[in-house]
Amino acid sequence: MSEAYWKKVSGENIPSSLDLYPVIYEYLHRGYKILDIGCGFGKVTLKLASLGYSVTGIDINSEAIRLSKAASEILQLYGRMTWKAEFEIGNASELPFSAQKFDLVVMQAVLTSVPDAQERKKIIQEACRVLKPEGYLYLVEFDQNWHLKLYRSRYLQDFPITKEEGSFLALNSNTGEIEYIAHHFPKKNWCVCW
Repeated sequence: MSEAYWKKVSGENIPSSLDLYPVIYEYLHRGYKILDIGCGFGKVTLKLASLGYSVTGIDINSEAIRLSKAASEILQLYGRMTWKAEFEIGNASELPFSAQKFDLVVMQAVLTSVPDAQERKKIIQEACRVLKPEGYLYLVEFDQNWHLKLYRSRYLQDFPITKEEGSFLALNSNTGEIEYIAHHFPKKNWCVCW
């Protein structure tokens, strides 16, 4: 359900509200090759490219990639980027890159939109596969919010459908139809690939 939804959603409607946490800059070095998985319309990819890093953004949504490429060309035209950002259409669970290619892999709110736990695991494995041995995985996701009444009731109400603790249905605000299953992570799930 989720993959099909993210392929067809309008590119400018892909949520991309998260900014990079400043700690990331402590780990970046000139010459780094960076991969932004689930880049959406290119917000993070373009930010890092504007700082002079070699960045590739990948997303399953072809319209988002088209918008990203157009934004990159405009920024280059006006001299706001010293490096060209590259963008590719692709699936995070089957990355089209060779092993150990990137110094840093960025994933922001990607796993939260993947309803299947095995698929999330495969995405993490792919991110680790394309990282160089001394590379870094910058992963930002949402913790569970049992303490918030709204989320607690959604987790419990939607569990018969989602079948997973911390998952809930994301509904279309106009029609009330299910668009995708979102997932918030309990801390016990944060042991990933090393």
